[in-house]
Amino acid sequence: MLLTQDPEAFRGITLMEHRCPSQRHLLHPTPELAALALQVLSGAAVADTVSPRVSSDTLMYPYGPKFGDRRTPKADDGASPEIPISVRFSFYNRSYRSLYVNNNGVVSFGVPVNQFTPDSFPLTDGRAFVAPFWADVDNRITGEVCFRQSRDPQLLQRVMADINTYFPHEEFTATWLFVATWDRVTFYGSKSSKVNTFQVVLTTDGDLSFIMLHYSDIQWTTGAASGGDPHTGLGGTPAQAGFNSGGSKNYFNIPGSRTPSILKISSMSNIKSPGRWAFQVDNFAVPNGCVYNANFLPPGTFFWSDQKCERWCQCMYGEDGVTCHARGCSPDEACHPASWYHVCQPISRAACQAWGGRHYSTFDGRLYHFQGACTHMLSQLCAPPHPSGLAPFQVEAESEEPGAAQGAPGTHLVRVTVYGQDIAMARGATGHITVNGIKSLLPVTLLNGKIRAHQNGFSVKVATDFGVEVSYDGIQRVEVTVPSTYRNFTCGLCGTLTGDPSDDFQTPNGTLVTSAALFATSWQVKGDRRQCVEDQELPSCPAAEQARYSGHNYCGIMKMSPGPFTACAQTLSQAGLVENCMYDLCMSRGNRTVLCGVLGAYTESCQAANVTVGQWRTDQFCGE
Repeated sequence: MLLTQDPEAFRGITLMEHRCPSQRHLLHPTPELAALALQVLSGAAVADTVSPRVSSDTLMYPYGPKFGDRRTPKADDGASPEIPISVRFSFYNRSYRSLYVNNNGVVSFGVPVNQFTPDSFPLTDGRAFVAPFWADVDNRITGEVCFRQSRDPQLLQRVMADINTYFPHEEFTATWLFVATWDRVTFYGSKSSKVNTFQVVLTTDGDLSFIMLHYSDIQWTTGAASGGDPHTGLGGTPAQAGFNSGGSKNYFNIPGSRTPSILKISSMSNIKSPGRWAFQVDNFAVPNGCVYNANFLPPGTFFWSDQKCERWCQCMYGEDGVTCHARGCSPDEACHPASWYHVCQPISRAACQAWGGRHYSTFDGRLYHFQGACTHMLSQLCAPPHPSGLAPFQVEAESEEPGAAQGAPGTHLVRVTVYGQDIAMARGATGHITVNGIKSLLPVTLLNGKIRAHQNGFSVKVATDFGVEVSYDGIQRVEVTVPSTYRNFTCGLCGTLTGDPSDDFQTPNGTLVTSAALFATSWQVKGDRRQCVEDQELPSCPAAEQARYSGHNYCGIMKMSPGPFTACAQTLSQAGLVENCMYDLCMSRGNRTVLCGVLGAYTESCQAANVTVGQWRTDQFCGE
């Protein structure tokens, strides 16, 4: 490790001010550090590092002053000096003998990178770098960026064990590694306490080279100068993660890059270890999946590679990679772009929404409300006596007790049953679902792609190959989407999908009722472990209260024009959302937590749809 040889650089500061905070946030220098300080103050350069001890942390490698880390300057868009490294590190078949650690979430070769708003890879300007989290970091506000290179035997044993686990055919023997850590750093323009902690580990044996990316805690995605909200660190142009060789052909994007989904990177992985990603980078390779056009695909993923959806491709299990063959869309489907590939989607679709276990909108657009705590059938295939030829499915939702969360009960569990598989999404679960009772890390592909579950923005989405999709935000909102082929073949709380909302209140025995409560009770799931009582009509909200909560200081902010949600309202339907917000505020007597929760959820839906939301949080209104 290269340390400054100018004693003047250390005047007026202590050793602990110069060093990066450790995982244990040490308050006093150790004898080893004191000896290292004497070397620094006398102008002596230190080769590599003092010997660290391996941390008990199973994700992050040890970092901080106890392990001899150096830190980058506290400067806007700053970087370390050029760091000579004691080995040749191979990156996309080119060797490098030095690197830079850049404050904005990048380790670069050849030149520093001070750009704060990330661009999409590839960048063809010759800059070669790894981007664990390329975004507008501002370590002047809070946080440290620290780094070291090491040949410590214990640490080499640890990295060698990790790499050989993920790449068992390489027989790797590590001789060197480099660790750079962004410890509790915030973003430029931050007016919040949100911080990120992430790390990159480079290692080599002089021939093979590997990089691991570690994400301990990710709370923000965007700096204010990149269009982000200074109170949330979201919106604008989110962070980019991946690898750029400097040319047009060799690059890699981690899923979710430059989208709101990058916020969930700490719960995702390409090696089934949440928060850790591992890659071979001398001749680029990714374990447990495929790389196609520089994008990672989990095994079983299928897509269309051309704009006309005439070439169907799938990432195969094992070492077969991506295979493609001729296959087009069905007559009732059309070809649509989806991220970097294309998919066949039904020409028309219908969506049903359940919000907080109280408010519902059917496929045919009928809004209704009831109160109860039970598991209900949201939707299922209800075929007539003659075969329909449609795939059967069931979607159930379990609501919380009435009065939970101060007037805004939520949805506790969503269960999807399809192709004999039981898929459960639980409230608050991050980065995983339960498949047939077994916890499974997202993304999940079942039955060779017939069922796929993945993080979609701030929601978890379960999608089937016949077009039925179920999305759950982990708190309140559930959406069931079905293709037009299911017209006249659905039943449950989502209604009949006939185009006529007047026949939506159909009970399991085919009777039409007028009461929302009676209709809901008829669709309670029998045999549920909970003892359910009859669902109840919601009490009315006084007209004066409705008028109050429809104002711009409350739920009406979603309809303001111009206003922070104007662009989103033009893209996403607000069907019943303002009305539901007003009612929940009425029941909670104007509880601001309820209002902020509704506005926050709507903001996340907008951002997941790549729609920018204007500033609506302030220090006095839903601020932290």
